[in-house]
Amino acid sequence: MRRFAAILLLLGVGAMLSAASTDYYLGESVRQLGLRDAPRQAGDGRISERYVSRTGVTLYAEYSKEFILVDGVKVMLDDAVGSQRGHLTLSKIDYEKVFVPLFWETPKAAVRRIVLDPGHGGKDTGKVNAPYKYNEKAATLDTAARLKILLEKQGFEVVFTRTKDVFVDLDDRPAVAASVKADLFVSLHYNAGPAGDTSSGGIETYCLTPAGQKSTNAGKAKSTTSAEPGNRFDTANMALAWGIQRRLLAGTGAEDRGVRRARFAVLRTLPCPGVLIEGGFMSSRKEGAQIADAAYRQKIAEAVAAGIVDYALRGRPAAKAAK
Repeated sequence: MRRFAAILLLLGVGAMLSAASTDYYLGESVRQLGLRDAPRQAGDGRISERYVSRTGVTLYAEYSKEFILVDGVKVMLDDAVGSQRGHLTLSKIDYEKVFVPLFWETPKAAVRRIVLDPGHGGKDTGKVNAPYKYNEKAATLDTAARLKILLEKQGFEVVFTRTKDVFVDLDDRPAVAASVKADLFVSLHYNAGPAGDTSSGGIETYCLTPAGQKSTNAGKAKSTTSAEPGNRFDTANMALAWGIQRRLLAGTGAEDRGVRRARFAVLRTLPCPGVLIEGGFMSSRKEGAQIADAAYRQKIAEAVAAGIVDYALRGRPAAKAAK
């Protein structure tokens, strides 16, 4: 029934298209998702709008920006926020693949078994922090081990794609999720800037690029209409990515590089919702030192665990009222 209602909702918003535009009015669109106008705040852009959901989640959008802020978390868009007749506009694809997943309460499957994918391993060291002689393959495996303990305490079953310093082919990682019938897949990575860059930093969380959108890391490349098996979970992917990114920022105080999209090999063929996390820059003087510190990796693990729990709670059926 709710799926039918969601279809009607999308059709209703589609009716808001003007003859001269392929965009939707932002305000009218998000009001149909249950949001209401919110007061402007100091520092808001001259052409900007604020809204708040029934549950208190805030939305901030500003003209020409290629992202929105959802509860203060940057979520990248396919098209920059537009303006028409004095009102902000958004593209149809962004409405369907960003706004609906984040603001329309759709039912999710229960989460029981989670696959953790520590990036790299064996001959593939990943990024390297030279001053601390610490590499990404070791950092991701340690973070995954810490995350496993936290998730198991919450009652989840956890499976690894690798438990040792061994090389695992990219295609074999999502295959683990298929073999164990996983409910979620989380790939752990750490980032690095170009050679000589020791200042870039921040955390970003990726979900699979939906068909019809362009990947955030694709520069000026055009959108693609091709769909991957993992695109069956576009709505859940976005909700999971935002929830984890939100917790990571709160838990670490790191720069927000946003919820992003990419057609990474480990996400394309997944049989369940999944994300890939870049938990900071190994190449950064500041973050490289933090990542080399076990206490900071514990913070990362705790934040990811909290984001997963947030997501899982949304997917659990409501308790039956006592008779």
